[in-house]
Amino acid sequence: MKSASDRIMGLLKWLLILAFVAVLLLAVVPLRWYYPYAEDHFKPVVLRDVSGSLIKGSAQQLRYDLIPLGQAEWLLYPGSLKGIGGRIRVNAEHYDLTFQLREVNQNQARIKNISGYLDWDSIQPYIQFSEGRFDGYWQFDIQNMVYDKQTGIERLDGRVTLKDFTLSAPTQLPLGEVYIDLETQNESMIVGTISSRSDRLNVSGAFYIQPNRWQLNVDLIPKAGNYQLNAALRGVGDPRPGGGRRLNRAGFY
Repeated sequence: MKSASDRIMGLLKWLLILAFVAVLLLAVVPLRWYYPYAEDHFKPVVLRDVSGSLIKGSAQQLRYDLIPLGQAEWLLYPGSLKGIGGRIRVNAEHYDLTFQLREVNQNQARIKNISGYLDWDSIQPYIQFSEGRFDGYWQFDIQNMVYDKQTGIERLDGRVTLKDFTLSAPTQLPLGEVYIDLETQNESMIVGTISSRSDRLNVSGAFYIQPNRWQLNVDLIPKAGNYQLNAALRGVGDPRPGGGRRLNRAGFY
């Protein structure tokens, strides 16, 4: 007759076997077979046109909460008892970003790394460069991010670099690089210090992120002799004492 300890060890063995079988099934069973029935359990992540499995797969459309993120590929594993970790790549016409997840659940996303790029075209309409056309892309090197469903972005540390920044119309002028160095001051304030390295344009200022809101204050000052650049920046923000333009923007997210 088996003892109580033998029964407990036998039960643990079968539970481990069942857990292994469950993980194996998730890795091989096509996600499209059961996603429509389990969709509510994936929220705030919403997928459309899925292929592959829950562990490794892709979707033609991914949305996190109310944020559309384009096409997606993923490789996932349990991050804790209440969330998942792994890697997700999202891409669309103007961006390609990879997120290394520490833990994502229904209330919060904790991300240990974000890399990739975002085209200038995706943000130009919000800055309203009406007199000239600019080109370039933002390169992301973020080491830590925490996004909470209720309060928004709580932590954001790393650097975002505007590369190949160019005035492309009415003339061609390379403008160097612009940097945003992001640092979490505390849980209610993230500060991005803005600087530049350019022979033609000084860019300086700050980008602030607070719970559910943001603020941008930046000075754009062409160096002496760059008259075409001065003309291209006309209409951006307000005239700045001493020359150049001052751009102040704020909003909610």
